[in-house]
Amino acid sequence: MNKTARIQDCINNHETYVLMLASMPDKKLAEKLQTIHLQMAIAEQKKDTGTLELLEIWRAQTIEARTYKAENNIADAPNEIELATANIETFVAETEKRQEVLNEYANPTKPGRRKTNTQTGNNEQLSFF
Repeated sequence: MNKTARIQDCINNHETYVLMLASMPDKKLAEKLQTIHLQMAIAEQKKDTGTLELLEIWRAQTIEARTYKAENNIADAPNEIELATANIETFVAETEKRQEVLNEYANPTKPGRRKTNTQTGNNEQLSFF
């Protein structure tokens, strides 16, 4: 995609991109903004106006996303690694519960026989014979 098509895409889908960016963690948005500033400095040195215009749009969208996120208290969207980790932890916990049930079924604890109290010092019953 050439620069003019990218610029037009950013303008046409501005709200979509801002909402997508707003779901990112603020730290990641700050890093993105810092990277855009570095790229803008390089574009200025090379006098590349097309790239500079695209970067200015990206910068505005990122700043707008950070502002929108702060004003509306938008929570960060969990990344794929965090979701996968949570799914794995849930699966492991359920597997452990199932294993406990299987172990209880395979090795049931049988109540032992209860011994009756016999009193060895009591000879009253023997006196009848």
